[in-house]
Amino acid sequence: MKLCLVRHGEAVERTPLLNDSWRYLTCAGRESFRKISVKAGKQGLAPDRILTSPLVRAVQTAEILAQVLTYDGPVEVTEELSPGFDLAGFRRIVGQRVDCRELVLVGHEPDLGILAGHLLGTGGAVPLKKGAVLSLRLYVQGQEISAMFRWLISNNKVRKELR
Repeated sequence: MKLCLVRHGEAVERTPLLNDSWRYLTCAGRESFRKISVKAGKQGLAPDRILTSPLVRAVQTAEILAQVLTYDGPVEVTEELSPGFDLAGFRRIVGQRVDCRELVLVGHEPDLGILAGHLLGTGGAVPLKKGAVLSLRLYVQGQEISAMFRWLISNNKVRKELR
């Protein structure tokens, strides 16, 4: 299975007047992520499932990705991808979608970076900048789950090696 981890795009800053879950993408965040999505499509990203955190900024990011890729399935909102997402939640998501060819998860830091580090066996998190798209080849053997790096789009640049 191919797995793409997507950190939401640039959102409005936190303020005491705006609940964190309602923070939305800035105009620049939308525009930047649209360009990143085009690059991801050129890398061959063609998901058969897109799952997202229920937070507004993540849902908007997932919708932009779906639109740019002309994805014809539903963007699935799941509480599992809310802040605090962990390896147990990831196992549940993957376990329910074993038939999936390419799965996209849209969420938050530091959760996605910690997951990426675990899957890649780096010994630490792989921090993802806002709007980053990390593509992995996922290997599941019983309870063991690991991954191999495929490509990363960060700061609007495609990288073929993890630095």
